[in-house]
Amino acid sequence: MRASDVDEWTVIRFLHLLAVTFFVGGQLVLAVAVVPALRGRSEDDAMRAIARRFGIASAVALAVAIATGVAMAGHLGRWDDPTLQAKLGLLVLIGVLLALHVATPYTRAISLTVLATSILIVWLGLRLTHG
Repeated sequence: MRASDVDEWTVIRFLHLLAVTFFVGGQLVLAVAVVPALRGRSEDDAMRAIARRFGIASAVALAVAIATGVAMAGHLGRWDDPTLQAKLGLLVLIGVLLALHVATPYTRAISLTVLATSILIVWLGLRLTHG
């Protein structure tokens, strides 16, 4: 691929995928590796530091994903697509769950629900690209 083959929509799509990868991939790493490795240890400070850094980076990634998603939906005229509407509804749910998670950071059920909902959003995103 030559540089001249890359237009702004390729860059926007790339940024969208990168942001989603960070947001969901980071959740997977935390749920599968970091939290279980630190559970039951006196590493509360380490977990708080990890959560704080991931939370900030995750918020940036989510903002990039939303901004690029809005741009692509407008560009492709997909606002009336039922799959996009479902994805947006789940995105609102993610926002509510993240607010609850900030208020009650040690609630594992909320963390796992955010992860499951995020994975479902990725699935719907795949359906949008092939439907």
